[in-house]
Amino acid sequence: MASLQVSDLSKSYFGKVAISNLNFSIPKNRITGLLGPNGAGKTTVLRILTGFVQPDQGSVLLDGVSLKKDPQTIKQRLGYLPESSAIYPEMTAGEYLDFLGNARGMESSFFKKRKKEVLDICDLKSQTFSLTGILSKGTRQRLALAGALLHDPDWVVLDEPSSGLDPIQISHFREIVRNLGKDKIVLLSTHILSEVEETCDHALVLHKGNLVADLPVSEFKRSDSVLLSAKTEKETLEKIFEGKNIRILSSEKEGEYSKFRLESSSLKPEEIFEIVRKEPFPILEFKISQKSLESVFQDLVSR
Repeated sequence: MASLQVSDLSKSYFGKVAISNLNFSIPKNRITGLLGPNGAGKTTVLRILTGFVQPDQGSVLLDGVSLKKDPQTIKQRLGYLPESSAIYPEMTAGEYLDFLGNARGMESSFFKKRKKEVLDICDLKSQTFSLTGILSKGTRQRLALAGALLHDPDWVVLDEPSSGLDPIQISHFREIVRNLGKDKIVLLSTHILSEVEETCDHALVLHKGNLVADLPVSEFKRSDSVLLSAKTEKETLEKIFEGKNIRILSSEKEGEYSKFRLESSSLKPEEIFEIVRKEPFPILEFKISQKSLESVFQDLVSR
């Protein structure tokens, strides 16, 4: 299975550290989001991965092929959609793809096949003969993506792909990206947390040049704390939990029932449930506390 492997990647500009000792891998069939506040190092990472900037140290390997030793091979397998794409307004959408195909030296029959495929993938068949200068921003963005996919790359880098798009255009674009993740290595850089939550399977979080998280998106929202609503008192629970490493973080009375927030550093939520369900008092609700991606992100970058 194709994969991108980044090892000990570091880069400084004029003595200021941009990124420091980054290590991560991105496999095929996964959409990975690259998150971080302004100045976190996202742009530097993208510039290195796409071959525009050389790192001070570290390596980037695509299926074992070194970006430093064989940059041409890596770039031929890369589809890159920058935040601002150069689309010539005097060309039609079809002419723009023709231009890119000629620039890449694509073989004629392969180019014709891929041109039809990317027009279909990006829903641009009806715009083939339209001047790009009169297209909406969302349509131009889809055309830029079609250009990035024209040579059928193994891995795709998307830099702020939905910036400036309206909600309908964003939804359409996300659907295209999710389909790409079925058979390609996809890295999506964004500062929009909902973009990662809606589109990505995995997330890398940068802060001040350091990688502070490398987890599936589902794990970002997981919490070890649980919410319990039961007809019992705090003192009763404290006796039940004595010696079991379960803390009661908060309690609130709601009529006949009380709502408790519980946490344990050693027990899983389902293990806590097994303890309380054996007790005689009625349980109205027991659920894992879900944090928003925004709150998790704030926690990560404030540590």
